[in-house]
Amino acid sequence: MRTRTESETGTASCEDPSVLDSECARLVDECRQGNAEGFGRLVSLTEPRVRRMIGRLVLSRPDVDDLVQETYLRAWKSLGRFRGDSRFSTWLFRIAVNVTRSWRRARPAALPLPGGDTLAARAGAEPGDDALIDAYERALSGLSHDLRTTFLLHETEGLSYQEVAEAIGCPIGTVMSRLHRARQKVLAELRERLEELTP
Repeated sequence: MRTRTESETGTASCEDPSVLDSECARLVDECRQGNAEGFGRLVSLTEPRVRRMIGRLVLSRPDVDDLVQETYLRAWKSLGRFRGDSRFSTWLFRIAVNVTRSWRRARPAALPLPGGDTLAARAGAEPGDDALIDAYERALSGLSHDLRTTFLLHETEGLSYQEVAEAIGCPIGTVMSRLHRARQKVLAELRERLEELTP
């Protein structure tokens, strides 16, 4: 299944959580009523966030493309089982996490995420920020897959503890513990880099 562009669907992606949730709920209802075009609009609305998260968990752009496509294929096949107990985006992130886990299990020797491959954060950054951005990316690449996934879902995508727990399928206490460890590791890397940059 090819994910479609915003111009093809006529729907722009939306980062406002409340607007996004409302629109996704409406489109899910349309899909259940047999309107396949509604799913194309769901993809347009949610793909930027899904792609951003997967892109920070895997190595190469071709793999990201494949995993995004697999995520939406699974979502389409499972849409009838979506009960609406959680936000659609949370449900979708859980599928993306599971797809990425399966990909990693099939590639146990996969290299860690290189800092140069996730440069979205550089947009709008001052030239002097490059060293800190590199340190941040290096810190992320040093986290285990579980720690990095938990950290990104909460800190980058803004999911609550409960939503992260639902997305990755673990208790809230585990989410909080992983976030604590991930933050410590990221902060330690940033402090070390700051010390290197300080005259």
